Amino acid sequence: MWFDGASNILGNGIGVVLNSPKDQCFPFSAKLGFDCTNNMAKYEAYIMGLLMALEHQAKRLKVYGDSTLLRGEWETRDVKLIPYHDHAKEIMGAFDDISFHHVPREENQIAKALATLLATVQANEGQEITIHVRQQSRVAYCQYLGQDTAGTNPEPWYFDIKRYLEKGEYLEGASENNKRTFRRLATGYLLSGATLYKRNTDMTLLQCVDQQEAERIIEEVHEGTFGTHANGHALARKILRMGYYWTKMESNCY
Repeated sequence: MWFDGASNILGNGIGVVLNSPKDQCFPFSAKLGFDCTNNMAKYEAYIMGLLMALEHQAKRLKVYGDSTLLRGEWETRDVKLIPYHDHAKEIMGAFDDISFHHVPREENQIAKALATLLATVQANEGQEITIHVRQQSRVAYCQYLGQDTAGTNPEPWYFDIKRYLEKGEYLEGASENNKRTFRRLATGYLLSGATLYKRNTDMTLLQCVDQQEAERIIEEVHEGTFGTHANGHALARKILRMGYYWTKMESNCY
């Protein structure tokens, strides 16, 4: 279970992500309709996560978060947090085993993003908001120009970028604005021989791989060749550190 809470001038929100042993992912977020501190919001998220895990009939639970509360194993002298601590301890008794793991903030991004989003948006009491998240493998104008062959194109996702860097060719029918956009996109890549690399934010080079190679890498990493099993986000970060990249990396790792 990954969790986080957010409290700011716009409101308060919580985010929870449950990952099952079968790699099923259950995200949840809620907007808190009352004033609270940041630590209170984190406790709200933690308790909600515990209840969600029980709803899914979990008996063993690993809890991950970047809160300093985890380092203190939830012990507190803050009078506002004592009721939370007692309530959480009562719920924890329903599990056969529960362990706590403090992780860096960058490894808790999904739960943090959910909490921050719900703290920011406006929602009426009882209102449910459906959020759709998807990842586009190609820039918008590439999808538009190639929509008649969507799903049947055997070329890898980076084919157009590699062709431009190799031959200076654009998509057929591309406008001047599209060409200009594509040139800016291509600056984020480097072609060395027949291999295409993506420039990472720290300017390291990541080898671009097609879907077939991506599936092989995921399977190899997930089976523990390069360490212990990891959740989807951590798995994607591990693959990045290995020096590989593809556009659907984050979604494919779940």
